[in-house]
Amino acid sequence: MRSRWLGVCGVLLFLTGKECSGQESSVDLNAIVQETMKREGVVGASVLVARGKAILLHKGYGFADLGLEVPTKDETVYHIVGPMLPFTGIAVLQQMERGKLSLDDDISKYVPEFPEQGHHVTIRQLLNHTSGIVDYHYLGDPIEATSRLPKALDEVMALYAGKNWVNEPGAKWDWSISGFQLLVTIVERVTGQSFAEYVQQNIFAPAGVKSTSYCDDSSLVHGLSHAYRKFEKGYVPANENDMAYNADLRFCSTTGDIYQLWKSIREKKLIEPKTFEMMTTAEGAAAHMSPQDPKAGYGFAMILNHEEEHRRIGQHGSLFGYSGSLYDFPEDGLTIVVLANTEGQNAYAMTRALARAVLGLAPLPAPPPVPAEKALEDKTISADERSQLAGTFVLKLEKLTADLHDSFAQYRRTYRVFDEDGRLMMQALGEGPERLLKQSDGSFGIQSKANRRVTFVMQGGHAGSMKMEPSGFGVPMSGERVGAGDPQTFHHQLQ
Repeated sequence: MRSRWLGVCGVLLFLTGKECSGQESSVDLNAIVQETMKREGVVGASVLVARGKAILLHKGYGFADLGLEVPTKDETVYHIVGPMLPFTGIAVLQQMERGKLSLDDDISKYVPEFPEQGHHVTIRQLLNHTSGIVDYHYLGDPIEATSRLPKALDEVMALYAGKNWVNEPGAKWDWSISGFQLLVTIVERVTGQSFAEYVQQNIFAPAGVKSTSYCDDSSLVHGLSHAYRKFEKGYVPANENDMAYNADLRFCSTTGDIYQLWKSIREKKLIEPKTFEMMTTAEGAAAHMSPQDPKAGYGFAMILNHEEEHRRIGQHGSLFGYSGSLYDFPEDGLTIVVLANTEGQNAYAMTRALARAVLGLAPLPAPPPVPAEKALEDKTISADERSQLAGTFVLKLEKLTADLHDSFAQYRRTYRVFDEDGRLMMQALGEGPERLLKQSDGSFGIQSKANRRVTFVMQGGHAGSMKMEPSGFGVPMSGERVGAGDPQTFHHQLQ
C-alpha cells in the first residue's frame, strides 16, 4: 500500500493501466494536503486516498514528534477519534444479527442502573443519536476538569447520569457521545467480554488489520504520534487521558488499517449487506440532522451527507489532541482517510479539500483570516484590587448558536481568580493557572489567548460576576461569584 506520490494520473496509470482524463491529471493532491495543513495549523498528518482499486495518495506530512523533529510516515499510528465510531455500531449490529439483542429493546434491559427519569430509550436511538441523553463531553466541569484522570466505565456514566434530558427520546437528532458509552456497556454485558477483547476477535481479526490496538495511558504503542494543541503562537502537548472517556475511544490505528477495516465492511466480512444498508439509512428525526444542511442525516453510528451532489458516508472527530476523518463516496468509488496529531476538525477539512479536488468540484471558499492578536498591556494591579477581584466563579454560555448542540445549555465551567505572590491569576478547574494582565480599558487579557478579554462587575466591595469573551465557543461566557478563590472553595465545585 505504500507508494511515493506520483500524482493522480501517474498512480492510476501505474496501478490500473488506465489513462486519466485531463481533469484528473491536473489535480495536485500533495499540494492540497500541504496547503490545508498550513491553514489549519496541523503539526503532522497521514493521508490515504483511494479510488476503485487505485491508491492515489498514501503519505505522511509534518512531524509525528515535534520536539524531536521525527517526520510523520504514511503508516504513523494515531489515537483514533471519529473513524472508529462506526465500528462501535458494527459491534452492536453483529449482536443484532446473532439474535442477542433487538434494536428496539429499551436500554434498561441491559443497563438497569442508568436513570431514565421516566423516559424510554432504545438501542436504536443510541445508535442514531435521537436518545435525548445529554452529551457529557459538552457539560464542562465534569469532564474538562477531570480529563487527565482515568475512569472505569461506571465512572464515565456517572458524568452524565441524572443530568437533564436535552430532548424527548426520538424527537430530535442531537449528538451525544454518552450514547456510545452506553452501547459499549451493552456489548460487554451481552457478550461477556471486555469491549477491547470483543472488537479484537470480531472486527480487527476478521478484517486482517495488524497495527490497530486497544491503547491507553498505560500502554506503550510502537510508532504512536504525539498529540498537540495550539498554545499562544506555537504548540504544546495535549495531555488528556483517553481513559477519561468511554472505552470505544481508546483505540490506536493507522490510515492503512482504517482503510482495510472499511473495505472489510464492503467485502461482507463484518456484517451482512442488508445490515449495512440499515446502518447507512437515516430514519425518523435522524433524517434531519442539521437545519443548516437539509441533505445531512445520520444512520447508525455514521454521518450521511453530500459533497454537493456526491453522497458520502463516514465519521470525523477530534479529541485528546488528535483529529480523524473517514469518508466513503459510494457512487464515486472514492475513500479518504486522514489522521492528524493536532486538535480541531482539521482532518475533516483535509478530507473535504481532497474529495472536492478528486471529484472535480471547485475548492471551498477560504475561511476568513484570523484577526491579528493585539499586543497586551500589563498595567499595575494594586494589592487591594487583587483582593477585590479574587473569587470562584461558575460560568455558562450566554446563548446557544445554531452550530452548538443542545447539551451545551448545561455547560458550566468553574474558574478561580486569586493573588499568587503579587500576581493576579486565573485558573480553570483541572487546568494550570495563567496571569491576568490589566488593560487600559479596565478589562484583563490572557497571555495564551491575547484576543480574549475578562471583565468583572463589582458588588459590595468585591467582584460579583465575571465575563469572558469571546469564549472558545464563539459566544461570551459569564457567571456569578460562588465564593472565595481559595483551593477548598474552588475544588468543592466537583463534589
